[in-house]
Amino acid sequence: MSTWVGPADAPSLGRAATPSFRRRRIVAALATAAVAAAVFTALSAVGGDSRAGPLAWSGDREVFAHPTLPGGRVLSATLRNDGAHPVRVDSGDVRLLDADGRPVAATPVFLAATGRSLWSDGLSETELERTGRIAVLRPGEEVPLTIAWHAKDGDPVRVAYGRGWLTLPG
Repeated sequence: MSTWVGPADAPSLGRAATPSFRRRRIVAALATAAVAAAVFTALSAVGGDSRAGPLAWSGDREVFAHPTLPGGRVLSATLRNDGAHPVRVDSGDVRLLDADGRPVAATPVFLAATGRSLWSDGLSETELERTGRIAVLRPGEEVPLTIAWHAKDGDPVRVAYGRGWLTLPG
């Protein structure tokens, strides 16, 4: 039997106010899982594919000089969703970054070609996908990615897409 030490008129804490051993174990397990997930995410970007996030390069990818535009560079590649959930990427969120993290002006499109957009705003999701302005990838799905830029604008080393990044090939 326990002995109450305190003011005589203080209310008892009762069972509801004292955390149980089981609850403490659950909270500790959740905290450990959160820390482990953070460490795994940080370490996954260090080696291997040189990437962070659910997207990965798939198949051949190359960076080449544009044949008719002096100083023009083009990345032609395929992205794959290696994550467990669908991913939506807007072409406006895709950026090229140099070694210092500064943006390099570029034109990305989720098509196997590049060019300036001739379509106005206000398109449906289907039209945005068809014209390469967005990509919606279910787990395991792939989509082409073409990015064009001018060499005078910088020397990109990374493709960032909002939820992650990939090292630029070549």
